[in-house]
Amino acid sequence: MTDVIWGDVVKVIDGDTFDIKVTHVSRGNQYEYKDHERIRIEEIDAPELPSPAGKRAKQDLEHAIIGKFVRCDIRTRDTYRRLICKVSIDKRP
Repeated sequence: MTDVIWGDVVKVIDGDTFDIKVTHVSRGNQYEYKDHERIRIEEIDAPELPSPAGKRAKQDLEHAIIGKFVRCDIRTRDTYRRLICKVSIDKRP
């Protein structure tokens, strides 16, 4: 079973990483999660920020998810302690 958390996107870091304020967690989760978590979107490798393409990727992600309520199906944590997740925009409970 995959752990799941939900929350509001509060900050976009770059084209594939953002922060959420965790407001809901699945009752069946195996692990505990902090009130704020950094999420890296699974299977996306956006260009690095110093490049023009990286800046565009960040802007695109901001337009798509900033302030939205999202569901994060957690796959793992990476070496930077970010959660690697399948992410979808969800309805508020």
